[in-house]
Amino acid sequence: MIRPNPAGCWSTAHRDNAFDERTGGLRRTTSRTRRSGKGWGTRRTAPVVAAVLAALAGPTVAGPAQAAPGPEVFSWGAGDAGQLGSGGTGDRWSPGPVMGMHRGEVRRISAGGTGSGDSFAVAQLENGTVRAWGHGSAGQLGTGSRSDRSTPDTVNGLRDVNDVAAGGAHALAISKGRVWAWGDNGDGQLGNNRSGDDSTSPVRVPSIFMARQVAAGCDFSMALMEDGTVWSWGNGAHGQLGTGERKSESVPQEVKGLSGIAEIAAGCHHGLARTEDGTVWTWGDNLKGQLGDGTTKGSSAEPVKARWLRDIRKITAGGDHGFAIRNDDTVYGWGENRDGQLLEADQSDDTGLSRTNRNTPVAIDALEGARDLAAGRSHDLAILDDRVVAWGANGEGQLGNGTALARHAPVTAARGDFHHVAASLAGNSSYAY
Repeated sequence: MIRPNPAGCWSTAHRDNAFDERTGGLRRTTSRTRRSGKGWGTRRTAPVVAAVLAALAGPTVAGPAQAAPGPEVFSWGAGDAGQLGSGGTGDRWSPGPVMGMHRGEVRRISAGGTGSGDSFAVAQLENGTVRAWGHGSAGQLGTGSRSDRSTPDTVNGLRDVNDVAAGGAHALAISKGRVWAWGDNGDGQLGNNRSGDDSTSPVRVPSIFMARQVAAGCDFSMALMEDGTVWSWGNGAHGQLGTGERKSESVPQEVKGLSGIAEIAAGCHHGLARTEDGTVWTWGDNLKGQLGDGTTKGSSAEPVKARWLRDIRKITAGGDHGFAIRNDDTVYGWGENRDGQLLEADQSDDTGLSRTNRNTPVAIDALEGARDLAAGRSHDLAILDDRVVAWGANGEGQLGNGTALARHAPVTAARGDFHHVAASLAGNSSYAY
């Protein structure tokens, strides 16, 4: 159950279908040829062929909620571009291993893409190198080529990496305080002052020297500096750069008015920042309430304070919604709720129920005590005790419970010694490690 806050909500009613994905409209600034028609907003009905697709995807765990048989990294959901790392391109309806990758060697996985047909993932390893797999037409795998990869491959030239982030069609990494970027650069999201020139290998963002965290949206980038300031670059049409302007920038600009920042996160077209004292600031697109400030304005080009949030220790963002975990382990969510992302309904099988977006954070009792959270486009993941749980849309198996039925209460995808989860920024793929 949700405990709604008493102030300021706005509503947008929608009708769900358990086997359909939502429609939307992401602007692509450069023309890309996708491998399939399953981009942002494509509708699919797939439960009849679930078994065939699972077989095409390679080895999987048989059935939902399986105990982890070993130390593998697990993936499931949409696999069109090889983003599951299974060695194939089929969807997975239950968790299965990412080939050649074990949990003990992975420090962080970040999953990007603007739809199922162009999703990809990057992994930061304990030895300081980076591997990537999935869609590669913009060079976002950093391998020197534009080919898709269905198994993890090494990103060129990176060493001593301590953070990574995957965006819509580009990726970022930090090495010794310097930021490296590769992939799509149609809006300047590589930060190298060469808008329009994609890069298939990492290039340095020249003006960043002391970064400690990076975050990537669908078409923009952010870096958190050692001094607690935040810098951004790329597309600014929705105000997602937080500079007070609504224009693109091909070199880093300081986000207006932020200091003492401890953590950043990026949705598709909005940014979040958590201060050292546990407050949350947001900026960018707000059409679905993703700023959490109680307003219905379309966007904000400079940071605004999210309501009700204090003593926050972790933030995460998906396509158009976000979550925050308090020091007392309470979880709050806000933004888009069309597919039950905020766990507002207990009627998990009621596919006709209308759900409203939330423009102020609401407490989510079902997630209290979550050790990690990941937000995707229309589905989400959490680790509760020894379980990986998922909820939301499920047309491509992204909940990992062996069905294509959307769920508006958490279902168990896997059991075992998992510590982290990841979900495609604006796609339908899931990871646990």
